Amino acid sequence: MQITILDGYVDEPSCLGVPPYISPYVRYAAGAVRDAGHEYQYLTIDQWRKGKNIEGDTLLIITGAVVPGRYLRGMPISFKEFSKITSSFKGVKILGGAAATYGIGEGGGKKPRKWNELVDYSVKNDADAFIFDYLNGEISDRRRSVGEWKRWSILGAEIAKVHPDFPDVLIAEVETYRGCIRYFTGGCSFCMEPIFGKPLMRETLDIIEEVKVLYSVGVRNFRLGCQSCFYSYGASGIGKREVPEPNVDAIKKLLEGIKRNAPELKVLHIDNVNPAVVAEYPDKSMKITELIKQYCTSGNTAALGMETADLEVIKRSNLNATPDQVMEAIKIINEVGKDRGENGMPYFLPGLNILYGLPGESTETYSKNYNFLKEVMDAGLLLRRINIRQVVPIRFQKVKINRKKFVDFKKAVNERVNRPMLMKIVPYGTILRDVFLEINKGNSTFGRQIGTYPLLVGLPYKECVGKFVDVKIKGYGYRSITGLEYPLRVNYASMNAIENLPHIGRKRAIRIMSGRPFKNFEELIKKMDENFKKEEVAEWISFK
Repeated sequence: MQITILDGYVDEPSCLGVPPYISPYVRYAAGAVRDAGHEYQYLTIDQWRKGKNIEGDTLLIITGAVVPGRYLRGMPISFKEFSKITSSFKGVKILGGAAATYGIGEGGGKKPRKWNELVDYSVKNDADAFIFDYLNGEISDRRRSVGEWKRWSILGAEIAKVHPDFPDVLIAEVETYRGCIRYFTGGCSFCMEPIFGKPLMRETLDIIEEVKVLYSVGVRNFRLGCQSCFYSYGASGIGKREVPEPNVDAIKKLLEGIKRNAPELKVLHIDNVNPAVVAEYPDKSMKITELIKQYCTSGNTAALGMETADLEVIKRSNLNATPDQVMEAIKIINEVGKDRGENGMPYFLPGLNILYGLPGESTETYSKNYNFLKEVMDAGLLLRRINIRQVVPIRFQKVKINRKKFVDFKKAVNERVNRPMLMKIVPYGTILRDVFLEINKGNSTFGRQIGTYPLLVGLPYKECVGKFVDVKIKGYGYRSITGLEYPLRVNYASMNAIENLPHIGRKRAIRIMSGRPFKNFEELIKKMDENFKKEEVAEWISFK
């Protein structure tokens, strides 16, 4: 029997599987199919959009955008697409991932749309365990065992080779544990992670072995992003106190083992961090932060789940941390991680999640959140990104937000926080290495570095996509930056590229175009006027 695994992409509180990421869920499913003695076809929803046919006897769709974001490429499957695919496929149809439980998130603040009636089986637990049992003649909706977790993560690693972004762009999302460290209090009211119950930690050697096998098939970029708090991996006191004590040795063993078994990896990043854990155990958290700087690659970000600075909302929504704890976590991570790394970005910075649509909100919530961000700015601290969104109501009744306040808040943060923050993180003239050019839009080209929450980099001219370039930064938006390929090869660059060089403009660009090729800078200077600032332009160009 041939199974088709259709990757509709996942975007959950603790797991990302939207390009360039490949989620662990599709890898586990592939491993389960192989373990059951069958073959699979793997394709992404983007490949289907481009006309690739779905084959096989059974279709397993894995998807679930519970925390939908903005995507440069690769949108998660829509309800319309899902309906079209399932209605045309004649075999058995199985739905796995968060969509099977919550439906599809169609944007912040919108109730997910149910689609279970369009499939034969809707799997509330682990799709990989279901497909394994199904192929062995049983129907059961259960979670994978620890042994299956280990086995299927290894057997399914080879699926990465058929992902469209393999090998250079693909990032393998790696799971360290499932569940929430605050499960016994119900966790944050909006989040799906507490539903998994007490965290089930993977053995360190199992995680290292999975990375080793992924590395052996050609994967070079990894994110330890599939967990609710990286600093809580292997922590003590889980289930006894809300803020467990970090285990420095466990995290060192994990990171050290990964680097030893994947010695030439290009990216190793993390994701979620509970700021309360960092703040309540500052010494151990400082050591973990230093380990992250030592073993991971630069451009790394810790997404801190602040959600709000309003104490009433924190209380009503049973949230992670107080504003004071979040501020302390920001300070600790900045102290260690703000130095610039080899790819041009700081080694390791915090990011913030701010949510609206939570119980207990008032008009004061907006000013409290803004004042917190202003305090961060005034202290000279860096935040890699501030993610402001409306919560998807999956565990409580939708709370109506003040639309005008929400829009005004985002505008104020963009103008007074985001743009000034970007100017600090990547000052004028910073060189960002290995920016992957992804799309053309109008007369511009956009790309990103490979990693967690990479900056969107715009080139103000059309350039071929699908390649890596170094970019020197010259301009700032609210959530993106502008630059030029570095060094810009003036004998080959387009008119639009040349006129965007500092102090060049249209008239000087025309002179350069008409005088090409130049052997050296002295020849170019002869074409320029007396006001030409040669020293500043020389830093941006080459004649190769």
